[in-house]
Amino acid sequence: MDPHALLQQVAGELRALAKDAVDGLVRSLPELGEDPSAAGTVLAGRLLAVHDKLPPGNSLVELVRETLGDLDAASPVRLHGWRRAPGAPLGVALVLADPAGAAGGRAVLGVTPDGPVFDVVVTPGAALTLPQTVHGPWSAEATVTAAQGWDAAFGPGLPPAPPGGSAAIRLRRTGRLTAGMTDGPGVSVDGIGLAVTSEPGTPAAVELELQGFTAAVLPAALARLLGIGGASPMSGPPAPVVLRADRAEGLRFAGTGGLNVPLPLRLNAPGVSSRGAALELTSAGGEPRLAVSVSASAGLPGLPLSVHLERAGIELPVTFAPANRPGLDPSRLRELFPDGIGTDLKVPPISGGGLVRRTPDQGYGGLISVDLGVLRVQAVALLRLPDGKTPTSFLVLLAAQFPAPGIQLGLGFALDAVGGLVGVNRRADVTALQQLVGDGNADPVLFPDRAVERAQEIIGSLSSAFPVAAGRILVGPMVRLNWGGRMVSLSGALILELPAPARALLLGRLLVGLPDPAVPLIRLQASVLGRVEPAVPLVELLVSLSGSWIVGLAVRGELYLLVRGGRQPEFVLSAGGFHPRYTRPARVPALNRLQVDLAPGQGWGLRMEAYFAVTSNAVMFGGQVQLDATIAGCGVTGWLGLDALFVFDPVFAFSVHVRAGVAVRAFGRRLAGIALDFTLEGPAPWHAFGTGSISVLFWDVELDFDVRWGSPPAVPPKAGRDPIEALTPELAQSKAWAAERPAAERTALVFTREANEQLNQGTLVHPDSTLRVSQRVVPLGVPISRFERRPVPAQTWTIKEITLGTTQPAAGLPSLSERFVPGEYFDLTEDAQLSEPAFVSRASGVRARSDGIVVGAGHRVDDGYETDYEPPLSEREFFLWPGLFRLESVFGGSAAERLERWRTPEAAIKVRSATLSVAATDSLQPLLDDVTLVDATADAWEAMSGRLDQPQEALRLLESWEVGR
Repeated sequence: MDPHALLQQVAGELRALAKDAVDGLVRSLPELGEDPSAAGTVLAGRLLAVHDKLPPGNSLVELVRETLGDLDAASPVRLHGWRRAPGAPLGVALVLADPAGAAGGRAVLGVTPDGPVFDVVVTPGAALTLPQTVHGPWSAEATVTAAQGWDAAFGPGLPPAPPGGSAAIRLRRTGRLTAGMTDGPGVSVDGIGLAVTSEPGTPAAVELELQGFTAAVLPAALARLLGIGGASPMSGPPAPVVLRADRAEGLRFAGTGGLNVPLPLRLNAPGVSSRGAALELTSAGGEPRLAVSVSASAGLPGLPLSVHLERAGIELPVTFAPANRPGLDPSRLRELFPDGIGTDLKVPPISGGGLVRRTPDQGYGGLISVDLGVLRVQAVALLRLPDGKTPTSFLVLLAAQFPAPGIQLGLGFALDAVGGLVGVNRRADVTALQQLVGDGNADPVLFPDRAVERAQEIIGSLSSAFPVAAGRILVGPMVRLNWGGRMVSLSGALILELPAPARALLLGRLLVGLPDPAVPLIRLQASVLGRVEPAVPLVELLVSLSGSWIVGLAVRGELYLLVRGGRQPEFVLSAGGFHPRYTRPARVPALNRLQVDLAPGQGWGLRMEAYFAVTSNAVMFGGQVQLDATIAGCGVTGWLGLDALFVFDPVFAFSVHVRAGVAVRAFGRRLAGIALDFTLEGPAPWHAFGTGSISVLFWDVELDFDVRWGSPPAVPPKAGRDPIEALTPELAQSKAWAAERPAAERTALVFTREANEQLNQGTLVHPDSTLRVSQRVVPLGVPISRFERRPVPAQTWTIKEITLGTTQPAAGLPSLSERFVPGEYFDLTEDAQLSEPAFVSRASGVRARSDGIVVGAGHRVDDGYETDYEPPLSEREFFLWPGLFRLESVFGGSAAERLERWRTPEAAIKVRSATLSVAATDSLQPLLDDVTLVDATADAWEAMSGRLDQPQEALRLLESWEVGR
């Protein structure tokens, strides 16, 4: 639950308690007339006469009595009747008046039970003070000022009202308060403070301070297991806890801004180490709850076994019942089972441990690692029970590691470990796996080291990498090989995700440690993630060098390969990322530069980075060298960088950006420096532009330059040929025309294998087929200015009509689309060439109706049928065929005639395709009716903008029945 939802819940319960309190007071108090002293003020007609004292009431009324007394004549705060408007239900009001009399001003808090509605009214010019008053353990004080007056109402359905003045009300209770703690778990505080503040321009806020908070959190059974006697009290410095509530940020802890806060408390027992004590606000069963938890480790007395507990504790409900004082209800204290329980066993030569914990998705994760001396066995499991939306899911990872040097395979290779992964109703999250590989943390999936110590990290990584997905199955073997006495280690897992669409993932890690893998001077780590999806098709490979170094010098960087076909074909090969101006294709991750840090320390640093990338229409590379030789802000800094881009389509061009500079610095300020930043573009013509600068002390000189030389090519580029020359033979080919069989048969006929083969080959045509015509020469419905990468006059190609027995206008026919390369048909800027996808979907043809087709003469076919029963009928039972099947065996007729009798009659009603209109986005008013468009892409309305009398900035292409009339 978030802080705002928790505040709404608590506020709702407090409103219900206030309504019950006011209802009881109104019933027990006499109805009085108006207060004469309110005449002539904003309280006239609203503030009623004063009551003698506060009568008995519910828990909220009695809490007011404890803090302010009986509200009798000796009290600075009095109880009045209240009617917020003529005819409104009767309520009550607490009134703070100036001791000098009503003329000095009043501050009123009126409560009407209908809602309830709270009215805050302060007379203009009032500056009221309630000096500290003490009633037993309670003390109260308040200040209220409103120069212009303050009249605001709060309640269900009323808009928020800004404060019209300043108010500060503080209540404090001293003395120890406990909930539980007698002979078991519980909490206690040394005192409570409540403050309500409001300032103009600032939302009203309420703060509740729990002073000297401490707790005993372990259930008795767990305390005895850890060797702790009694109620397991926690010790430590007093922990002030402050809860804050306001409309802007909800109800939360002031220290953290969230629903939990750490506590500086520890379990007080020998042999027990505790950590992570916390106080948390939760909600369960429609009521708020206060939970206290602690994580601890302890050795079990008399056993070679230690136990670890995570977030064991207690939970107390916060009650606002009319019969009980608002606060914690110790009678319903609930012990919280730990989120995690772990063990460590040390019985030489056997050692190991395990852990079971609750996962954030309300499932369970478990881990066990046992070293048997001759074999180390590890197992990790994730389990999530069904919740009504997802079925039961689990993931199991098993691994067996052999002691050094492993099982020898020859040629210096050894089998170090084997394992496998199985998941049901789980899938592989490629993004999460890419994050693990990019961070160099693939080992939580591949034979993790120190598994028990890193149990939380391993379980969390597996949960994010393999989330719940109904109907998906994961299965994959794992293996780890080493060479040269573990100098080279190769781990790999081949994970298959089934059923269709199936995909395979390769997760691996290559680790080289020289000269000794235990203390390497050179450590090269390559984490690998590969993905193959035949259904797309797609091949993807990501390699990360994170976690590598050479003699203490960090080496980083990533390599990436993507080959994708299908609807979004793409080719990307990159080492270290892309040109700064290049827009990465969809789902291509951001890559880290190839980097080497030459940083011996003590103020000296040298970093080198580089990248190289190849895409479908460009090659790019670059790098940068940075020098930082400073001590205490004094020294020299320098840099040299290069970014080069070569574009091959539609014409060859390149752009090289060079930047370099050096500066002398003293105490963090630049004393002198020189820098150059320029770009060279070409060829024919050449263009160089940039900035050079020189700086000495307070003297700075900058020189901008922009130089062009050379001339465009003497021979203009050859114009492209007329698209009709390529379009005519394309449409003449049989592959451009196809008869599509219906998705489902509307008759009872079943075709033989031979008939299906002829239908697929086009030798025969199904009588219910539709004709589709499509080509890949030019995109339809959009203006083109290039053809075959050469300039042509601007033109737009469309299909006007199709004659298939009868003439059919193409405007009302469904359109077909194909993938086209933008650079072949459109003039693209350099930035567009970098950012545009390699292929875009454009209209390429239409699907025609079969109206007017003449069916050929019938011919005899083998239209026999077979009869079978499931389950088989008794031999004595016999059923006649229904319908006209019996007549088929009596009356003669050709096969074509019988086929015609069995065809479903043509429908009496036909649904015609909706026409399209162009409408304004904001009002849906029609701008163009019955628009004729062939283009089936999302950019179709752009082709219509030129037909408008006044071009619109925001248009929508809608079916005609959707537009406003």
